[in-house]
Amino acid sequence: MNVASGLRAGQPLIGLPRICLRQISHSGKRKEPSVGFQGPEGHGEKIWIWSHRRTDQTVYTLRDRLNDHHDLKQIPFNGKKLKPATLRKDYWSPMAIIEFPQGHGSVGRSVFQKLRELKHLHEVSWPEDMRLKTEDEYTEQDIKRIKNAKEEGRTYVPVRTKRQRGAALCAQKKNSIADMAAVLAGQGRGNKIVAGEGEGELVPVTVNWANDQDKRYAESWSDNVTHGLVEKPAYVLGDDVPEPTKTNPVLRAT
Repeated sequence: MNVASGLRAGQPLIGLPRICLRQISHSGKRKEPSVGFQGPEGHGEKIWIWSHRRTDQTVYTLRDRLNDHHDLKQIPFNGKKLKPATLRKDYWSPMAIIEFPQGHGSVGRSVFQKLRELKHLHEVSWPEDMRLKTEDEYTEQDIKRIKNAKEEGRTYVPVRTKRQRGAALCAQKKNSIADMAAVLAGQGRGNKIVAGEGEGELVPVTVNWANDQDKRYAESWSDNVTHGLVEKPAYVLGDDVPEPTKTNPVLRAT
């Protein structure tokens, strides 16, 4: 506010001392540095990595359940009917749970941010060979064309359709596991998993897997990472198993 512009000739200066006092009091007030959002106690100490059973799409959360409103934003539109309208519980389950020591929620939130950034990078910046089919995608017609081209001294590589490229971009499971290994090893500017300055130690981490064979998608894991299994199968994680009753018996394999 410009005090001089708000005064008219002959107007009493009744409010001037109050205005000046207010400006002086605000200008001399010291602002405390912001520490960012902290959340409730334990917020960030666990990261859930969810995977779609059919499409290998992945979603990261800091809670043990999915939310359509927030988590669908992590899935880009890569083509018609490739982005789900809702996160169905029968298709999505925790692929892995990253656990940090108690009191290290800020480390977990830093890792969560890095993983989200890398996932977005995979989805918007991909290599040229993304256009090409892998061997397990070859059809009988593709194999025939490759054979004919070889006999003629040519090289033929089958190319994915637009929908197939979109589906390949959606399948981020293997990339997510490789990203986990890189971020938990301390890679990335500002990664708080590196304790101290310079070549500081890495905060110990436990990764519990729904299927411990998935960890092989990463080339290597740093020494600060311990691997385990989730206590319950992925399809009942977070839910109570009902007790057997006469009207609702639990079937067992024989």
